[in-house]
Amino acid sequence: MENIDINRRKYPRYDTEMEVYFKVRYDINIRVEFHVIESHHDSNVPSKYFGLCNNVSVEGLLVVSKKHLIRDDLLMLEVYDPIMKNPVKMEGQVRWSEKCPGPSKEYDMFYTGIQVVTVNDRTVIDSIYFDRRHQIVWSAILESLFGNFETLKKYPILRGAKQE
Repeated sequence: MENIDINRRKYPRYDTEMEVYFKVRYDINIRVEFHVIESHHDSNVPSKYFGLCNNVSVEGLLVVSKKHLIRDDLLMLEVYDPIMKNPVKMEGQVRWSEKCPGPSKEYDMFYTGIQVVTVNDRTVIDSIYFDRRHQIVWSAILESLFGNFETLKKYPILRGAKQE
């Protein structure tokens, strides 16, 4: 992710390891299973993809997968938290996607930044608020995956907020 301008980030990132599956719009059998809802470039998109969520923020997710997505592709996502039984359903839009650095073409993987629009049919932008007690910005994304900030501290895989 060397080419990403980290100074443009509005919110801190929280390191995670969560499964992500994604699919094409209207073909929803997911886990972060993700589906491309609408692609502006590829009309023959396979129905289901798998990825790992590397970090999460107030407005989005960073997903690593074998699928190179195109900016503005719309996705249906299901994020599988390591503690929760049921996935969190999200809709998002690809903001960027680039090849992960690596030696072999056989193992091509891509980092994809996804701006989440809705979480369980709740609009993310309308859910963003500042938690005065913990001095942290929170949203429907973080709430759906971690509960509240007190719960967040209990996750062994989380290393805390990284303001990048």
